[in-house]
Amino acid sequence: MAPGLGYWGPPSSTIDWCEENYRVTHFIAEFWNTISNVSMIIPPFIGAFLLVKDKLEFRLVASHLSLMCVGLGSWCFHMTLLYSMQLLDELPMIWGSAVLIYNLATVEYPAKSHNLLLSAGLFTYCAIVTLVYIMCNIPIFFQIAYGLMVCSLVATAWKVSRSIAWANKTVLVCAVVAYGTGFILWNIDNQFCSSLKSMRYHTGFLSPLFEFHAWWHILAGIGTYMGIIFGADARCSVLGYKTKIKLWKHCFPYLVVSQPLPQ
Repeated sequence: MAPGLGYWGPPSSTIDWCEENYRVTHFIAEFWNTISNVSMIIPPFIGAFLLVKDKLEFRLVASHLSLMCVGLGSWCFHMTLLYSMQLLDELPMIWGSAVLIYNLATVEYPAKSHNLLLSAGLFTYCAIVTLVYIMCNIPIFFQIAYGLMVCSLVATAWKVSRSIAWANKTVLVCAVVAYGTGFILWNIDNQFCSSLKSMRYHTGFLSPLFEFHAWWHILAGIGTYMGIIFGADARCSVLGYKTKIKLWKHCFPYLVVSQPLPQ
């Protein structure tokens, strides 16, 4: 796609998505792909705040913060289309997934216990992917590396749902469906870009509905956030907390801890 020239100059990223550059504003390269990241920023920020307020384990807060870092990085990338910002988007996806995998894999561990072997393995994998990707700059390498992390994450979550009788399987299913739907839209956006651009030109103010990469952000953010809620709920239940999942402002779920462990 021939890029438009805006505030951040010519794109230096290895990928330029289907949304036309600087079409909405001179200051944001991909407007809809940028603002759609709020689904990965606001919910986990509020979720982390509530967990800190309830004085729960930092590992649960870290899960929320990892998603928020991905959202902020993706915002910067799509706003600028600069290579440095692309790394700020993609690499947190790898490292953040490692945090989620570790937390789910050790969800039944006693409080303050750790799996050093698993953490070392995940750190090594993320470090190798980071170094190789920076050196080769090949998007497909990153996509495969991240895809393996996502598959591992889903498999671990499914294992947790089967091993813990009270795990909230409904939340997990909703998370997988939301993320999977977003992934399908991501592929459609990649494969049928010219058709989607034509639809945008003929639908006027409804054209943002055909920004499928933006929908990918929204659905992936929702799916990941719900997966984090699933893991946090399971972990708190294992530790003896009474928990309940409620809707904040009727918008998104958050975890309510009604009975903390005795000090």
